[in-house]
Amino acid sequence: MIARCVASAAVSLVLAAAATAGAGAQDIPRPTHYLPDIKVHQCFIIQPKMLSKRAGGTQINFTNTGTHNYHSVTFAVGYRNSDSSYIRKVVDHGQFAPGVTIEHRYDLYNDVTYGGKATTLCGAIAAT
Repeated sequence: MIARCVASAAVSLVLAAAATAGAGAQDIPRPTHYLPDIKVHQCFIIQPKMLSKRAGGTQINFTNTGTHNYHSVTFAVGYRNSDSSYIRKVVDHGQFAPGVTIEHRYDLYNDVTYGGKATTLCGAIAAT
């Protein structure tokens, strides 16, 4: 009986480590700088739907303050809940004209347990 419990605990640890490694596959290194042409006004994690513990996604409101139109903008977003710290990226495709404020919701972080609205970092790291 004890041997079976020990074997079960060992399998659980291996599965937990594999799940953690899989979740970290989306993580990226901490950015060293952000693009000055993309000003982020708001960046927060959306509350879960009723009866769910998972975050509802990420909301980013930003403006292209530059002089060029962009067709894609890549953001790095950091988040911390009670289990882990994350840094992930999301790419937004569209037409981003200078001076226009964009308010978009992304499915970023809808796979983690909600730990509050605050992000640990948020900024544009690439634009084309």
